[in-house]
Amino acid sequence: MAEVRDRNLPHQVQVHPQYRFDNTTGGGYGAKNYHSGPSTSQVLAVLTLLPIGGTLLALAGLTLAGTVIGLMLATP
Repeated sequence: MAEVRDRNLPHQVQVHPQYRFDNTTGGGYGAKNYHSGPSTSQVLAVLTLLPIGGTLLALAGLTLAGTVIGLMLATP
């Protein structure tokens, strides 16, 4: 059981800073805070990489299917 002298010790308090996710520092009445969509280069990058990724995924699936069929035929 805790003694009386142990109860009078101070407790430790941890303080965690709170960060805001909206970047409004330096803003004000005349601040220009434009939230626009993705840039043209980002859209082109997605449109270019999406078919390439799909093609590679399809080739990986065909390779896996061929491996499984080959193992089924080779295993007695």
